[in-house]
Amino acid sequence: MASASTILRAAWVPDDDPERNWEIAADLAVAWVRQECAEQGADGVLVLNAFGVEQHIPSLRCFAAEHAVTTPRASRDRVGRGRGPVLAYCPNERTLDFAANLARGSSLVIVESIHGFPLEGWARQIGAIDLTRPDKQSEQLHSELTAAIDRLDFYKNNGFGDQFGKQQAQRILQDLRGAGLLERDVILGALAAKGASDRAVRNLGKLIDPQIRLEAVGAMPVLWNNDEALDARCG
Repeated sequence: MASASTILRAAWVPDDDPERNWEIAADLAVAWVRQECAEQGADGVLVLNAFGVEQHIPSLRCFAAEHAVTTPRASRDRVGRGRGPVLAYCPNERTLDFAANLARGSSLVIVESIHGFPLEGWARQIGAIDLTRPDKQSEQLHSELTAAIDRLDFYKNNGFGDQFGKQQAQRILQDLRGAGLLERDVILGALAAKGASDRAVRNLGKLIDPQIRLEAVGAMPVLWNNDEALDARCG
């Protein structure tokens, strides 16, 4: 995935308001990417998880008629190495990875779906403009969390698929759990913004989940922790 340093400008529409319909979210993203295309004198690219979604939203349909449209499963020949600003609509990890690579040296805007890939960490790491609050500064990550993400980024080369990478990641995650900073979505999004592949992001998520379960069990009062409750009754 392209890192934050290779993308000139970034923006997003967070999926944080159940009253905001998808047409409004798409309209905000399309307006932003059109402006980026005009300023850069370049054609845009619409990136989807699957073809056909754009037909249900007028602004996406119009943008698709004027610019390239592709998916991670389509041939890269459709857009070559990327043509200009990129709009990714409700991407999962794989689609985000693909879109970020297409946006190298240009701009990227994403409409988030929390059912796809939560983007808060990505937005905070990359400094993306929140198009629903364009005048608000992006919230910075906690300094200890930033340092941990840098360490995870160092060990990501094999996608956390090798034993050494897993062990190092688990140590870092344990430290974050102890510090109360084990925020799954934020960590995964921030690492994606630093250029981690979709494979690395998925594998790290699998390492985080057991840590979160441990955190939850450790935080339970005795009567809500079945094992401890049994010990208490038998003691």
